[in-house]
Amino acid sequence: MADKVRNPFFNISEIDKKEYLSERCSLNRGIMKKLPVYGIDDEIEGKTFSEIFSSKLIVEDIKKVAKLYNFDILGVSDRDLIKRMNEALTSNSILMRSLSQKIAIKYGKRLGLILLSLKSSNTENINARADWNKECWDYYKNLKTVILTGGLSSAMLGRKFKEQILYVFDYAGVKPYNIMLFENGAYLGIMGCAQRLQKDNTVSLSLDIGHTAIKRALIRKSNGAISEFIPLESLESRYMENKFSSSDQQLSKAIELHKYLVKSIVSSYKKGKQRYDLSNEILISIASYTYSGILNGNRGGYAKLKKLGTFYDKILSEDLSGELHKQVNIKLVHDGTATALYFSDIDDSVCISLGTGFGVGFPNIQI
Repeated sequence: MADKVRNPFFNISEIDKKEYLSERCSLNRGIMKKLPVYGIDDEIEGKTFSEIFSSKLIVEDIKKVAKLYNFDILGVSDRDLIKRMNEALTSNSILMRSLSQKIAIKYGKRLGLILLSLKSSNTENINARADWNKECWDYYKNLKTVILTGGLSSAMLGRKFKEQILYVFDYAGVKPYNIMLFENGAYLGIMGCAQRLQKDNTVSLSLDIGHTAIKRALIRKSNGAISEFIPLESLESRYMENKFSSSDQQLSKAIELHKYLVKSIVSSYKKGKQRYDLSNEILISIASYTYSGILNGNRGGYAKLKKLGTFYDKILSEDLSGELHKQVNIKLVHDGTATALYFSDIDDSVCISLGTGFGVGFPNIQI
């Protein structure tokens, strides 16, 4: 499929005429109304994709197994539980290895069924997704490559998932997508943003602002390529509430979040200035369907920032410039898009991040 084929998940901004990813690209709202093949995991029929596969569901199963076998996991974070499960997949203990493999196989098959439903696009699933038209289903049907990123795609767990995805397609007698795994993808959003840095032979600050952490790095581009990458310690994401009793409460929480982001970016910039003469260009990957500096005001912990004004990039730039006593320019990029930009050389592909939910990005976007 050539790039000239229109991507139905892209919109064109009336402000700067650039492409941006619309929120209907979300896979979390997909519904497995009818299974594409039976005999693998028939119990998931009728559920949404987010009810079938997520890090939360995997953690719940890990905790059930731990309770059944009296494993001590007191005080272990959900993130570390998945890390321990990943390690257990190659454990010398037959019990630990078999238990972790059972969970990995279960969710690998579920992921396979989700991808098979996108590839097969049966009538029942098409009719269950009101915000998708035939173009959307045809686009997934014709895609060649699925790039899996995120914490759940790393190490042995990711390899187990790929193994089971291919098993599901083989079981159904359907030619599979080319499944690519990308490990060690903690800074993919930042690396993707760096592809859009305008100034060459300078060091710039770039951040990936997610719902659990704020990742930071200093990046130097030389002759159009990244020549230096200096990661900074990640910060905790705060003020992620997204349900409010009143508009005033929402505004109050938005102000708290904004102040925290300004403080975090200022401290990051000053830290970088201790070593480099930083560019005034700051690129930020953010967990919001953003375009032309406008955040999505309906979904996620960053939606409330819309209460502060329409163009959040300008609001952030102005306040940061005041704090730093120099003009800085912020560019906001949807996090799924930022990750996908790193794979811009892979045609006919979609980038799917596996985590709390499914993150989606398309490498062929022009921003």
